[in-house]
Amino acid sequence: MEAFPWWSSRHIELAKEIEEFADEHAHEAVKALWKRKYPLELLDEVCRRGWFGALIPEEYGGLGLGATGSCIAAEGLGRLGTIAHVYTTTMFGGTEQIMLFGTEEQKERWLPRIAKGELKGAIVITEPYFGSDAAGIETVAVREGDEYVITGKKRFITNAGLADLYMLYARTSDSPEDRARYRHLTAFIVEKGMEGFSVERVNELCGWDGLQNGYLNLDEVRVPVDNRLGEEGDGWRIMVSGLNYERTLVAASALGPIRDALRYAVYHAQRRVQFNQPTISFQVNQFRIADMIAKLKTARLLTYYAAYLLDRGEEAVLEATAAKLYATEVMEEVTKTAVQVMGGDGWMKFYPVEQLYRDAKIFPIIGGTNEVMKIILFRQGLRALREELKPPVMLIDPELNAPLPHFKVKPAEPAELTEDKLLETLAEYYKANPGLYATLEELALRLGAKPEEIAKLALELEKKGLAKTYIDPRRKAVKMVRPTYKGLKKAKPLEYYKYMPSWVDQRLIF
Repeated sequence: MEAFPWWSSRHIELAKEIEEFADEHAHEAVKALWKRKYPLELLDEVCRRGWFGALIPEEYGGLGLGATGSCIAAEGLGRLGTIAHVYTTTMFGGTEQIMLFGTEEQKERWLPRIAKGELKGAIVITEPYFGSDAAGIETVAVREGDEYVITGKKRFITNAGLADLYMLYARTSDSPEDRARYRHLTAFIVEKGMEGFSVERVNELCGWDGLQNGYLNLDEVRVPVDNRLGEEGDGWRIMVSGLNYERTLVAASALGPIRDALRYAVYHAQRRVQFNQPTISFQVNQFRIADMIAKLKTARLLTYYAAYLLDRGEEAVLEATAAKLYATEVMEEVTKTAVQVMGGDGWMKFYPVEQLYRDAKIFPIIGGTNEVMKIILFRQGLRALREELKPPVMLIDPELNAPLPHFKVKPAEPAELTEDKLLETLAEYYKANPGLYATLEELALRLGAKPEEIAKLALELEKKGLAKTYIDPRRKAVKMVRPTYKGLKKAKPLEYYKYMPSWVDQRLIF
């Protein structure tokens, strides 16, 4: 496992230990896949090594290596099949929430045992009728004295039955006011063995052979108030607070399989001879492998940079989201490419690549679907990159008679706004940006008028057929304006809009 310059010596040592362990025990993980049995003995050995404590502070018996340390563990254990998913699910299925929101008593009660691997965790949000729409969950928790009575069903729960602690979210209020303020959910640690708490079914999955993923049934389960994290109504805040860590850890758990897919593709292509040469000699395979290397490098950099920011106390929303989106898509692409490089052998169970390929399909879904990741990146990315994405002001250069970008434009002095002046400015905008609407802010910069004044006048021009406005559907107000043909004709003569490159043969122009 390649180290990054900002890793501490302890991070590097952890990476070395886990990589050596994965090399030594990879065959056991694959053997378990053949048998479709979870490798519990191998998991026990991982627990004995103390790696479940990578995230947990030393004062609670952990290694105190932060998000970076837990990502190193996730990447290395990712080479051991579903071992990684028990680890990662434990980290974002209780461990981080207890660290951030637990009382001192709760931390002392659970964290040391998690660090030793004695307690495994699960994240319990998804329900039969609510997935990405997590705010709509229907599982109900009603307080009765010093207990909450929880009733409902949960599904797609990784570690169902295997986990000891279930980080569960339930509805504690139906008040419209609480719902509007996202104060209707509460977080609980539900423990295996509580009366009325059971595994309803175990799913047959496309991948993750041997790992229990299933439905949970909660039939009036009595959970002590002491098992509540935070205050009643804090559930949504607790849920979303850990998403950036969860996404980073999911990205990290994809890195080990990506590396192994590349490993097997190279191994096979170096030894498979066709047309009197190893298939790695064919440029098509060289290009495929080159792409795999580039994507692996990029995915690791995105992931560990996000972890680095988390360890600095930053939210890292964009970085964690981008890492999750990219690394999981790369896992799909690289495992698919590895199968293609290996040909028929890649589709055979005798090599682990087909298993990696099947496992890869779930990664763009867990931890928030990649479609949701893109929505987050779009919405928050535009806000975060507002300065970097400052729009150019395209102005016609007198010498070239062509538009050039300007980023330092002095606003026009305040002046009286007239229809003719607005129409002339729209014509100039058309010449520089044919096909685009002008925003009110752009026009205000050039006209020295207030956006609301421009909007009002633009509507008057529209009534006369000289302009066309774009109405913001949410605000029901003018957002952008463009001239019509009639408006262009009134504002400037036809010659004004013409542009002909010097190489054009004028005999061909009419």
